[in-house]
Amino acid sequence: MSRLESAGIVIAAVEGCCAGPDFERALEADIRLAADAATFSAEGVADVAGCARRLARLLGEARAKEIVLGGRTFDAATALRLGLVTRVVPAAALAATARALADRLAGLPPLGVAAVRDAVRAARGLTPDAALALEHAHFRRLVATRDHRRAVEAFFERRTPVFTGE
Repeated sequence: MSRLESAGIVIAAVEGCCAGPDFERALEADIRLAADAATFSAEGVADVAGCARRLARLLGEARAKEIVLGGRTFDAATALRLGLVTRVVPAAALAATARALADRLAGLPPLGVAAVRDAVRAARGLTPDAALALEHAHFRRLVATRDHRRAVEAFFERRTPVFTGE
C-alpha cells in the first residue's frame, strides 16, 4: 500500500494484500483506491479498538463487527461494494490514477479542502441542523478569503485560479 498526501487529503493506493497494520493505515486515509487484484483483511490488526472505530464510522456498526470479528479476507470488488474503497482500477493504472487524483486535489483551494474535510468528518456525529450550521459557518468564512476573490476574478477572466491558502 502506498500513501500520497495532497492538499491535506491522504490517499491510500492498495495494490496487493492489505492486512494488519497496512489495513489500519489504509483506514486512516481520506480516500482509498484499490487495484482490481487487491485483498483486504482485518486479521492481524494491532489496534482493534482503533480499527473498529474507523470501520464503524466508514461502514456502519454491523459491517465493522463482521470484518473485525470475522477475520475473513475480501477482494477489491467487495471493498468497493462495502464502501471501504472509492474506486477499483487495473493494477497497472493504480499509481497513475492515484497521482492524477492527487494532482487534481493539489489544484483545489486549500482552505476549501480543509473545510470540506472538516464538515464531512463532523457530519456523522452531528444532527442535520448542526451539520448544516457548520457548513454555513465554513461558507461564511471562506467567501471572505483572498482565495475566494482570486477564484471569482479568475472565473471572469477565464483563467485557472492560483490558490495560496489566504
